[in-house]
Amino acid sequence: MAWLQIGPRRFGPLRAVLFDKDGTLANSEAFLMALAEARLATALQQVPAGLRPQLAGLLQRAYGLSTEQGKPGLDPGGATAVASAGHNLVSTATCLAQVGLSWSEALAKAQTIHGQPWGDHLSRAELTPPLPGVGQLLGRAQDLGLPCGIISGDCRQGIEDFLRHWDLFDAITGFRGSDQLPAKPAAQAALHLCRDLGVAPEHCLLCGDSGQDLAMARAAGIGVVVGYTGGWRNPPQLHGFDALVADWGAVTLTGST
Repeated sequence: MAWLQIGPRRFGPLRAVLFDKDGTLANSEAFLMALAEARLATALQQVPAGLRPQLAGLLQRAYGLSTEQGKPGLDPGGATAVASAGHNLVSTATCLAQVGLSWSEALAKAQTIHGQPWGDHLSRAELTPPLPGVGQLLGRAQDLGLPCGIISGDCRQGIEDFLRHWDLFDAITGFRGSDQLPAKPAAQAALHLCRDLGVAPEHCLLCGDSGQDLAMARAAGIGVVVGYTGGWRNPPQLHGFDALVADWGAVTLTGST
């Protein structure tokens, strides 16, 4: 078992730590913004010119693309940042249907848009490096024999590619992706990962960067719920946490005493 220190607060004893991936362990904002912009540009080519202004507004809101003070940004609570690949595809199809396409046509076009080569998993791994301090934190957990798991909106292959590309695979005991049912944000997804790690949820800490991460943890009976805000230029507004972290360098793991 181990203890996790955040500022003056100490949590534990812990038998496992669960992490979200994108925006929590991985610096994904630049990649996800480029992905959303590329999908937007491709989608606009799928409809007549007269429908493009309306579709652009719908997709920008759905994807979480924004321009604040003249600077492009990505909403950390928007679909691109939070939702699974399947939910993002349905979001695109819904926007297409709202400008007049039939559902079957909208879904087919959405599948084309989301099937473009920029969705390649290896490219995503290369473009989403670990956030500062992640390698050191996971290394310390390994030294203490503390199991770490990942529960993500990315698929299992995407999680594995990230871990292998950045030499973190051995630091993670188990992971659960969006292509495994029940998937995040269902509480059962977190419970399945706890079972895979061989620990009870009340002895775990879960850290994520979205409201659905924190709500999932609460519903699953996770013992300690931590919000992470350091993965985005516009920090997410989170609620329902036991502690809030903006810098992994401010987190310390120690062995049981």
